[in-house]
This record gives sequence, structure tokens and C-alpha cells, in this order.
Amino acid sequence: MQDFMKGRYGVDDLTLSLGVLGMVLALIGSLASLAPLSWIALVVVVLAILRAFSKSIPARERENQMFLDLAHKIPVVGPHIGWLDREKGPRSASSASAQRPVQGSGPDFGRTKRTAERMWRERKTTLFFRCKTCGAILSVPRGKGHIRVTCPRCGTKVEKVS
Repeated sequence: MQDFMKGRYGVDDLTLSLGVLGMVLALIGSLASLAPLSWIALVVVVLAILRAFSKSIPARERENQMFLDLAHKIPVVGPHIGWLDREKGPRSASSASAQRPVQGSGPDFGRTKRTAERMWRERKTTLFFRCKTCGAILSVPRGKGHIRVTCPRCGTKVEKVS
């Protein structure tokens, strides 16, 4: 799935808002037996899915920024929009383009895949763990007892039982 999403926009605030709006409209349409409202809900949900799978990233970022600007002008709605980055507040135009839309879709995905394959292949003979300081993946041979490992990236020393 990550290979499929590589280079695609992914989910942002507008996409998530459209999805929620579609679900609410579908619920109201089914409870009130209003078929046209259910069809509108289907169109809105399909639009949200198409936005998430879009490869036109700059256009989707502009649309999302316009949506956020408009939503934050409305006092009742503004504080509640910010589904994805509630702790940071609304994205600025520079930070929106600086973020990668899909996690794991950068040039290092091949390295991540190779590391996972190596960890799976060597799981019976090697113990893998992350450095608590820098997050580097460290490996030690199994069955050696208490050993002291030094992280090659940051120099942190860790005692492990292998």
C-alpha cells in the first residue's frame, strides 16, 4: 500500500472534513429516507477519496490552504478545523509544502524496506533494537549474555542481554 501511495497527496484537513461531511450526510439521508441526500453524500466521499489519491500535490495543497483560511474566518468552525495538526494550529503555506504528504513515501523507503527484510532474515541469530537517544537501529548477536553496545551514530552506551 505504501508503494501505491508513493507520490500521492494523502489525507489533509480538507479531505478529512469532506469525508466526515459525507458520512454525516449519509447518516441523515438514511435516517430521514432522503435518497438525494444519500447520493450527495456518496459524491462527497468519492471526492475525498480522489483528493487523497491525487498526484497533483501543489494543487491539493493550495485547495487545503484556501479551505483552512476560509474555515478559520468562521468563528464557530475555525477552532474545530485542524484535524491533523491540532497541536501546531493551521499550516502555513511554507510548512504545507515542506511536509511530505504520505509517511514513508520519500527516497529512503527502499532503505527501510531493505532493513526490514534484513531484520526478518536474521531474526533468529541477531537481536535488533533502537537507540534511545537517536533512534538508530542497532544489532547484536544473540546468545552472548550481557553485552555493552555503543551506538555508532551518537555514541550512547547501552547494556543489553542478548
